[in-house]
Amino acid sequence: MSSMISSVDNPPHPMPQQPRQLLPRQAYIEQSWFDRERSALFENSWSYVGVTADLPKRGDYITVDVGDHRLFVIRDTADTLRGFHNICRHRGTELLEGTGKVESARIVCPYHRWTYNLDGSLRAVPMKQKCFPNLDLDRHHLFQAAVGEFKGLVFAHPDPNADFSSWLADLESVVWPHELGQMVASPEVTYKMMCNWKVFFENAVDGYHLAYLHDQTLGGPKADLNVWAVHGRHLVWYSTETGKRTCLPEAVAQQLNSSGAKPISGAESGEYAGVYMLFPSTIVTAGPTEFTISNLRPVSPDATLLTARQWTSKDNGFRWLRGDDAAVKNYPGYDPDTGYLKLERLKQHPLETGDFHWEDVWVCEKLQRSMHSPRYKIGELAKGSGAEAPIEFFQRNVLNYISNGDSV
Repeated sequence: MSSMISSVDNPPHPMPQQPRQLLPRQAYIEQSWFDRERSALFENSWSYVGVTADLPKRGDYITVDVGDHRLFVIRDTADTLRGFHNICRHRGTELLEGTGKVESARIVCPYHRWTYNLDGSLRAVPMKQKCFPNLDLDRHHLFQAAVGEFKGLVFAHPDPNADFSSWLADLESVVWPHELGQMVASPEVTYKMMCNWKVFFENAVDGYHLAYLHDQTLGGPKADLNVWAVHGRHLVWYSTETGKRTCLPEAVAQQLNSSGAKPISGAESGEYAGVYMLFPSTIVTAGPTEFTISNLRPVSPDATLLTARQWTSKDNGFRWLRGDDAAVKNYPGYDPDTGYLKLERLKQHPLETGDFHWEDVWVCEKLQRSMHSPRYKIGELAKGSGAEAPIEFFQRNVLNYISNGDSV
């Protein structure tokens, strides 16, 4: 297991007054950078696993890859979520796959049937007396991982001693009002984006582009009418167009008011944050009628998977994706060969879809292609916490993990 970082969980970085690009071009296109991020950043970070409703009963589990670590989270007999490395203590075989439920509250290795209790303790070994007469079961507990829960979201960390409260910082002071148990979820969808994960993250925190790339979908706001607030390593976004901090651009709020979409109970006012960028790879978007959790999964320097699932009011007829998983196949951009949503599968130009997310994917892929040019160079970044200052803030946090906070 790689060394675990704990001293940088809650850095004192402020929002920069005069932002600048800290990462070189190579950080977005080179395999060596990608490998460093997997080992130094993602393996030392909290990663989104799912929601507590995905694990309602004992034996329910979800597997997740965190860098090169294979983990799973499972609900034990005491109704507690536990995290373990997905490795049998005998020959190291992967124990569980995907999501599901173990039988008889036992975790059984498919290779030689070493059997573990839900608390990770080794319960039984076939032919123990003949083959392993001196084996001490108590010394072969599954390797533990850490689990954290926040507002119905479940996170895991490869280090069993990782401090979840330090990672959360003061997010409790700005939490969304939505209660997932009182809503219904759409099927999960996965976009395959041909861009580096940081390109998409930086686009998401770039408030300068909202009024231009998204003028026909979000209708703004301009950089001086939105703000990103710092909470530990995380960034939280508000529109300030009305003089109050609200969760939606004013143009979108007006569209919703006339759409007839039913608000989510408790979220009607909209006077809360609209986007929560949970470092390093989880995105929560909240609004009066919808709540979405997205997660970035780096695949290579030039490819990223983005999984997304949306919740709405139980009697809302305006759901983004309705019905069972079959509905995903009818979504624009669906690729039947992979099950992913891809820009290349759209039947119209992204700017004609009326979907701001496809607009973002389109421009991020354009930017990624440009980065391969030896002439590529980033100019000045726009000042302001509602402009491009959050980009430097994000990059400085990345550098904290991979190069002690210094640009390279």
